[in-house]
Amino acid sequence: MARYTQHFLVEIAPENLHSTIIKTLESCRLVIIYETDDYVIAQEIETNASFAKMVTVEVLIHRSEIEGNQAKLTSVTKNAELPLRINNYCHGVSDRVSKAFCDSPEWKLLEVTSGTGY
Repeated sequence: MARYTQHFLVEIAPENLHSTIIKTLESCRLVIIYETDDYVIAQEIETNASFAKMVTVEVLIHRSEIEGNQAKLTSVTKNAELPLRINNYCHGVSDRVSKAFCDSPEWKLLEVTSGTGY
């Protein structure tokens, strides 16, 4: 299973955080399939990729660590594909999601950290 993790520290009004995450994921051609106050799951629905390559993105909002207008987020992009190449399909979608989070005009990006992919 391919899996890529990114951690973001953003500055945004807490009341706008959840809707901004949803808009950002949707801008990556992902469909929201589940959401709570501190968790959002999005998935590729219409894609030319095989079933094993279809990507799911989970975003965890670290609510207990929100300080003022600063929020920590963890994004996990994964699929059932074996990551035999570094530049695989899941990695490409992970990069697209990370770029969308980094470039979002809705918040100020303070820090981004990429975890290891496998």
